[in-house]
Amino acid sequence: MKLSDSIVAVALGAAAMYYLDPELGRRRRAMLRDQMVARRNEASRYLARNARRAAGELQGAAYGARSAMGMTGGPATDGQLRERIRSALGRLVSTPGSINVGVAGGNVLLTGHVLAGERDRLVSSIAGMDGVERVSDQMAVYDEPGNVPELQGAKS
Repeated sequence: MKLSDSIVAVALGAAAMYYLDPELGRRRRAMLRDQMVARRNEASRYLARNARRAAGELQGAAYGARSAMGMTGGPATDGQLRERIRSALGRLVSTPGSINVGVAGGNVLLTGHVLAGERDRLVSSIAGMDGVERVSDQMAVYDEPGNVPELQGAKS
């Protein structure tokens, strides 16, 4: 018998004594089982999370490739275009809730209240969006928020 075989035999014997001890063995086995279950659950959550992330990245790459090749599935509907514009308002103006957006056949109607410093950027950004044919600006323009309730909290 080699020395390494003896070391393995001693280690296995010590582990058996530790876990099969008549007084504390049951508790030790239960703790080991709980730790193994916890590690298995952590690994499962980790794999599921990374699988979802990878699937999302793959789907995004596929959509990007389709878009680059011009296979986007046709023009956006008026409802889709309206929601894209509403989404962009938060990045373009300080009070997006003060602007109403209407879309019909790719023609965009903007009504509501806007600050003068934000108006030009807003109209040009919306006019440059895919699917927008024309922008009709019927917004009330103000130099500062003043007493206009819709513009309260705006950056002057």
